[in-house]
Amino acid sequence: MELPIYILLASYNGERYIKEQLESLINQTYKNWRLLIRDDGSTDATIFIIKKYIGIDQRIKLVDEEGLNKGKGACQNFSALMKIALQNELSFIMFCDQDDYWFPNKIELMLNEIVKTNSQLVYSDFLYADSELKQLPAEIQKSKSPFMFPLFRNLIVQNQVYGCTMIINNDLARSCIPIPDIAENHDYWISLVASGIGAKICHLKEALMLYRQHANNVTGSFKDHYLLPRIKRFLFSFDVLAEIESRKILMLMTLYQSLANELTIENKKLLEGYLKALKKNKINIILYCIKNKIKRQSFISTIVYFIVLCNLNKQKIINK
Repeated sequence: MELPIYILLASYNGERYIKEQLESLINQTYKNWRLLIRDDGSTDATIFIIKKYIGIDQRIKLVDEEGLNKGKGACQNFSALMKIALQNELSFIMFCDQDDYWFPNKIELMLNEIVKTNSQLVYSDFLYADSELKQLPAEIQKSKSPFMFPLFRNLIVQNQVYGCTMIINNDLARSCIPIPDIAENHDYWISLVASGIGAKICHLKEALMLYRQHANNVTGSFKDHYLLPRIKRFLFSFDVLAEIESRKILMLMTLYQSLANELTIENKKLLEGYLKALKKNKINIILYCIKNKIKRQSFISTIVYFIVLCNLNKQKIINK
């Protein structure tokens, strides 16, 4: 018996790209899937295209068409979709971006891996593509950050797992919802929860999708991995970086408060110590991170992180 897969897609003004993604799902070698789409208030032809494909394939469903609670962003959109998917007791959940393209065997290989390894989360590799889905040159593919297993101590400061590369089981999904409003994004929250509670995580080291790069990419651009863009962001966007880190700290505080009884003893102690160190002086938090090997994927980005962290208005954050 084939296990059902629920694919969740949070759409918003995706008329330019969503057709190709839907086609890639219809062409999957694994057939027992259901696609749940929740739109966040598109003003272009996105809904028209989705309804056209619903007529082509009955496995595609548009939920919450009335537009209730729209405009809250992709993170809360995915949270709402997860709740719907969890009404089915025996299933796995995957996350889909409207502008990417899945290779035909993506579902089949990821499902095989999560069942074979008895994992709660499996994530695959991907390939960068341009706006027309042409695979970018090898040197750009190599710009991806080197593989680093998503240990909790590293996830405290940086997410390493993209939602569009994930498959998770129902047990993990239940621990992840509701996704708090303060969460940076759904995949970061899921990665934190999975690692924090000691879930089994596996990396399928095979590229199973094209990660489209275009002007509207919010995260995941290959340019993010080059030194010069990082320096430019640090010099000219310090306020933005500070806001991101502030939200991240609030997300970690929420994680500690809401999942205190599910975190492993080691991870609970680590996060508790990190949050306490934040309340003290600048040297204290840096020393705590160094002592506990809390770092980002590169030396330079770790140094930038420390500089931003030391210049936050931590009292304002802590009082929230």
